[in-house]
Amino acid sequence: MRRAAFVRLKAKFPVRHWGLAIAHSAVEVYSGFMTRPTAIPAAPCADSERILPGHQFADAYKVPAPHRMNAIEATRMAFAHGPVWIRTLMGLRNRLGRLVGLKPAPASGFPVISQAADEVVLGFDDKHLDFRVVVAVAGGFATVTTIVRWHNAWGRAYLTAIMPFHRAIAARLIEGVA
Repeated sequence: MRRAAFVRLKAKFPVRHWGLAIAHSAVEVYSGFMTRPTAIPAAPCADSERILPGHQFADAYKVPAPHRMNAIEATRMAFAHGPVWIRTLMGLRNRLGRLVGLKPAPASGFPVISQAADEVVLGFDDKHLDFRVVVAVAGGFATVTTIVRWHNAWGRAYLTAIMPFHRAIAARLIEGVA
Protein backbone atom coordinates (compact mmCIF):
# COMPACT_ATOMS: atom_id res chain seq x y z
CA MET A 1 0.00 0.00 0.00
CA ARG A 2 2.78 2.43 0.87
CA ARG A 3 4.63 1.65 -2.35
CA ALA A 4 1.51 2.19 -4.40
CA ALA A 5 0.88 5.52 -2.65
CA PHE A 6 4.48 6.53 -3.25
CA VAL A 7 4.34 5.60 -6.93
CA ARG A 8 1.09 7.50 -7.34
CA LEU A 9 2.58 10.57 -5.65
CA LYS A 10 5.75 10.32 -7.69
CA ALA A 11 3.72 10.91 -10.82
CA LYS A 12 1.90 13.92 -9.30
CA PHE A 13 4.80 15.82 -7.75
CA PRO A 14 8.19 16.90 -9.10
CA VAL A 15 11.25 15.27 -7.52
CA ARG A 16 12.09 18.31 -5.39
CA HIS A 17 8.74 17.90 -3.59
CA TRP A 18 8.86 14.18 -2.88
CA GLY A 19 9.61 14.66 0.82
CA LEU A 20 6.63 16.96 1.19
CA ALA A 21 4.50 14.62 -0.89
CA ILE A 22 5.39 11.62 1.23
CA ALA A 23 4.68 13.51 4.47
CA HIS A 24 1.37 14.76 3.04
CA SER A 25 0.48 11.29 1.77
CA ALA A 26 0.88 9.77 5.23
CA VAL A 27 -1.79 12.14 6.51
CA GLU A 28 -3.96 11.52 3.47
CA VAL A 29 -3.59 7.72 3.48
CA TYR A 30 -4.06 7.24 7.21
CA SER A 31 -6.43 10.09 8.03
CA GLY A 32 -9.43 7.87 7.36
CA PHE A 33 -8.34 5.56 10.17
CA MET A 34 -7.28 8.17 12.71
CA THR A 35 -10.06 10.24 14.22
CA ARG A 36 -7.86 11.89 16.85
CA PRO A 37 -4.27 13.10 17.12
CA THR A 38 -1.61 10.48 17.68
CA ALA A 39 0.12 10.51 21.07
CA ILE A 40 3.79 11.40 21.02
CA PRO A 41 6.45 10.47 23.61
CA ALA A 42 7.04 13.18 26.20
CA ALA A 43 9.18 13.82 29.26
CA PRO A 44 7.71 12.19 32.39
CA CYS A 45 6.20 14.57 34.93
CA ALA A 46 8.71 16.54 36.96
CA ASP A 47 7.18 15.27 40.23
CA SER A 48 7.81 11.58 39.51
CA GLU A 49 10.12 11.20 42.53
CA ARG A 50 7.56 12.85 44.83
CA ILE A 51 4.76 10.67 43.48
CA LEU A 52 6.64 7.37 43.71
CA PRO A 53 9.95 7.71 45.59
CA GLY A 54 12.73 5.42 44.37
CA HIS A 55 11.06 4.62 41.05
CA GLN A 56 13.19 2.88 38.41
CA PHE A 57 11.04 3.56 35.35
CA ALA A 58 8.98 6.44 34.02
CA ASP A 59 7.63 7.29 30.58
CA ALA A 60 5.01 9.62 29.19
CA TYR A 61 2.86 10.35 26.14
CA LYS A 62 1.00 13.53 25.28
CA VAL A 63 -1.65 14.92 22.93
CA PRO A 64 -3.03 18.42 22.44
CA ALA A 65 -5.70 19.04 25.07
CA PRO A 66 -9.03 20.58 24.20
CA HIS A 67 -9.35 24.19 25.39
CA ARG A 68 -10.16 24.62 29.11
CA MET A 69 -9.87 20.91 29.91
CA ASN A 70 -8.63 19.96 33.38
CA ALA A 71 -6.91 16.76 34.51
CA ILE A 72 -10.04 15.31 36.12
CA GLU A 73 -11.98 15.56 32.86
CA ALA A 74 -8.95 14.29 30.89
CA THR A 75 -8.73 11.24 33.16
CA ARG A 76 -12.42 10.47 32.65
CA MET A 77 -12.06 10.75 28.90
CA ALA A 78 -8.86 8.68 28.77
CA PHE A 79 -10.29 5.77 30.74
CA ALA A 80 -13.98 6.01 29.81
CA HIS A 81 -14.17 4.19 26.50
CA GLY A 82 -11.04 2.14 26.03
CA PRO A 83 -11.00 -0.12 23.01
CA VAL A 84 -11.86 -3.81 23.27
CA TRP A 85 -8.23 -4.87 22.69
CA ILE A 86 -7.15 -3.05 25.89
CA ARG A 87 -9.90 -4.70 27.94
CA THR A 88 -8.94 -8.06 26.42
CA LEU A 89 -5.27 -7.61 27.32
CA MET A 90 -6.15 -6.52 30.87
CA GLY A 91 -8.40 -9.57 31.26
CA LEU A 92 -5.59 -11.82 30.05
CA ARG A 93 -3.19 -10.11 32.47
CA ASN A 94 -5.61 -10.70 35.35
CA ARG A 95 -6.08 -14.38 34.50
CA LEU A 96 -2.37 -15.06 34.09
CA GLY A 97 -1.52 -12.91 37.11
CA ARG A 98 -3.76 -14.96 39.38
CA LEU A 99 -1.68 -18.02 38.55
CA VAL A 100 1.38 -16.35 40.09
CA GLY A 101 -0.40 -14.50 42.89
CA LEU A 102 -0.71 -10.97 41.48
CA LYS A 103 -3.56 -8.67 42.43
CA PRO A 104 -6.03 -8.34 39.57
CA ALA A 105 -6.45 -4.89 38.08
CA PRO A 106 -9.83 -3.59 39.28
CA ALA A 107 -12.59 -3.79 36.68
CA SER A 108 -13.78 -0.35 37.75
CA GLY A 109 -10.39 1.19 36.97
CA PHE A 110 -7.27 1.96 38.93
CA PRO A 111 -7.75 3.49 42.39
CA VAL A 112 -7.39 7.27 42.61
CA ILE A 113 -4.51 8.22 44.91
CA SER A 114 -4.79 11.99 44.56
CA GLN A 115 -6.84 14.35 42.48
CA ALA A 116 -6.48 18.04 41.60
CA ALA A 117 -7.55 20.19 38.66
CA ASP A 118 -4.08 19.97 37.07
CA GLU A 119 -3.10 16.38 38.00
CA VAL A 120 -4.78 13.06 38.81
CA VAL A 121 -2.70 10.19 40.22
CA LEU A 122 -3.95 6.60 39.93
CA GLY A 123 -2.29 3.30 40.79
CA PHE A 124 -1.70 0.60 43.33
CA ASP A 125 1.01 -1.42 45.01
CA ASP A 126 1.61 -5.13 44.58
CA LYS A 127 4.23 -7.58 45.82
CA HIS A 128 6.28 -7.40 42.60
CA LEU A 129 5.96 -3.67 41.80
CA ASP A 130 4.20 -0.41 42.58
CA PHE A 131 2.94 1.82 39.81
CA ARG A 132 1.34 5.19 39.35
CA VAL A 133 -0.42 6.65 36.33
CA VAL A 134 -0.41 10.45 36.31
CA VAL A 135 -2.78 12.34 34.01
CA ALA A 136 -1.85 16.02 33.84
CA VAL A 137 -3.00 18.96 31.74
CA ALA A 138 -0.61 21.86 31.25
CA GLY A 139 0.67 24.05 28.46
CA GLY A 140 -2.07 23.00 26.06
CA PHE A 141 -1.27 19.29 26.33
CA ALA A 142 -2.76 16.32 28.17
CA THR A 143 -0.02 13.96 29.32
CA VAL A 144 -0.14 10.48 30.79
CA THR A 145 2.95 9.47 32.78
CA THR A 146 3.54 5.94 34.04
CA ILE A 147 5.89 5.56 37.01
CA VAL A 148 7.06 2.14 38.24
CA ARG A 149 9.10 0.92 41.21
CA TRP A 150 9.81 -2.79 41.17
CA HIS A 151 10.54 -4.75 44.35
CA ASN A 152 12.32 -7.80 43.01
CA ALA A 153 13.51 -9.60 39.88
CA TRP A 154 9.95 -10.74 39.17
CA GLY A 155 8.80 -7.10 39.05
CA ARG A 156 11.57 -6.15 36.65
CA ALA A 157 10.87 -9.19 34.45
CA TYR A 158 7.15 -8.41 34.47
CA LEU A 159 7.77 -4.81 33.36
CA THR A 160 10.09 -5.99 30.60
CA ALA A 161 7.51 -8.50 29.36
CA ILE A 162 4.62 -6.03 29.26
CA MET A 163 6.56 -3.06 27.89
CA PRO A 164 5.40 -3.33 24.23
CA PHE A 165 1.79 -3.60 25.42
CA HIS A 166 2.26 -0.80 27.95
CA ARG A 167 3.49 1.62 25.29
CA ALA A 168 0.54 0.89 23.01
CA ILE A 169 -2.00 1.10 25.84
CA ALA A 170 -0.60 4.30 27.41
CA ALA A 171 -0.50 6.07 24.04
CA ARG A 172 -4.03 4.92 23.15
CA LEU A 173 -5.46 5.99 26.50
CA ILE A 174 -4.21 9.56 26.21
CA GLU A 175 -5.40 9.72 22.60
CA GLY A 176 -8.90 9.33 24.03
CA VAL A 177 -8.58 12.84 25.43
CA ALA A 178 -7.99 14.65 22.13
